[in-house]
Amino acid sequence: MDLSGLVVKMIIFVVLMVIGYVCAKTGVAGAEFTKTTSKLVINVFMSATIINSVLNTELSLTGAELGRIMLVLSAALVLCYALAALAAKLLPVEKEHGALFELLAAVPNNMFIALPVAEELFGSVAVFYCSLSCIPYNLILYTYGVWRLKSGGGERGIKLRDIISVPLVATLAALLIFLVKPPVPAVARELIGSLSGATMPLSMIVIGSSLGSVSLLDAFKNWWLYLSSFLRLLLAPALVWLVCSRLTADPVLLMTAVIIAASPGAVVVTVLTIQYGRDAVFTSEGILHSTVLSMLTIPAIVWLLV
Repeated sequence: MDLSGLVVKMIIFVVLMVIGYVCAKTGVAGAEFTKTTSKLVINVFMSATIINSVLNTELSLTGAELGRIMLVLSAALVLCYALAALAAKLLPVEKEHGALFELLAAVPNNMFIALPVAEELFGSVAVFYCSLSCIPYNLILYTYGVWRLKSGGGERGIKLRDIISVPLVATLAALLIFLVKPPVPAVARELIGSLSGATMPLSMIVIGSSLGSVSLLDAFKNWWLYLSSFLRLLLAPALVWLVCSRLTADPVLLMTAVIIAASPGAVVVTVLTIQYGRDAVFTSEGILHSTVLSMLTIPAIVWLLV
């Protein structure tokens, strides 16, 4: 199998982050730009991406088939979080970075890395599976993930408004659209598609701009980031493959779940870190670190399993 297309996509992601970094270094994008744009990405563009994924899907499923797919995708994500939580508990991570380390190791980039990789390998069916993964993805991230960010920063408890986020509402709306299949005006489809197209480049630029105050080399000097990347890129997909191969006989669904688990740290971790006033430099370095390494690990995993 020719994996050159995968490598090209990953190089593009890294180049976009470098553009954001250069913009920050030259004063084109400051701290206020990073904070404001991160809110736009998570509340507007990412929500449009979630809804757009179901607007372009023609697949018809029975309730039992949909339930099986959701079980496998949910299991894959829960396994990623469980592995990361266990590692954060057992390893002597600094208290300040404990929750950040855990989320870097737990939260995969299911839409901006896994989706194009899965599409390259398996086509539109895998794209739909990646889109469906947004439902358990957002439910876990905006409940447990937000709680970890808040509790790790000294705040206790989680408020209802933290759970009922715009991306979570968009995910539930996307599921409703898929099940009911209401008529959607062409102008609405075009608008949602246009907003969706801006998500990936803006997200990567936000990560790069948040790194403007540090050296890019720092990402490869922090040995904790090597540990989080090892968990995220190698141990998580291995665990998901071992467990999910016993839950489904569908090779495309299984490999989509593995590719999601093998994806680097998610952009949204840094976006949320900025919003909750945590160490965005640490998470940005971690995402850069895992994204660069994933250019080697994802093709290797695909080559071994496909």
